[in-house]
Amino acid sequence: MMMMIIIIIIIIIIIIIIIIIITITIIITIIIIIIIIIIIIIIIIIIIIIIIIIIIIIIIIIIIIIIIIIIIITTTSTIIIIIIIIIIFFFIIIIIIIRSIIIITSFTLLLLVVLGKAGTTIQKSSSSQECFVLLRVIFP
Repeated sequence: MMMMIIIIIIIIIIIIIIIIIITITIIITIIIIIIIIIIIIIIIIIIIIIIIIIIIIIIIIIIIIIIIIIIIITTTSTIIIIIIIIIIFFFIIIIIIIRSIIIITSFTLLLLVVLGKAGTTIQKSSSSQECFVLLRVIFP
């Protein structure tokens, strides 16, 4: 009789421990998923803000170039100056577009590295150091 009671108590304790372990792992998994979703949303917002800023800068440069072209056409109608300004304008736009593509791809690569590290090793201290090194390489 005593052995039956001890066996039942041991089984109940094992079941309680298993339930506690399962709930803790579920809670940790949910927290990790929420953190990853928040990181993705923040990076998407940053990319959208960067694209908007680039578009605004391009529009401002276009307006400035148009004003300069109008001033040059009204004062001195030399085709060479207009061609030089147009070439400079296109070079500026190409440089801005290339820089923005580099920044966006760098953010995407950084996101992949951070998510890869967060998914495999959460408490590894070297992952945060690698991210800081990546940030310093991307934005010197």
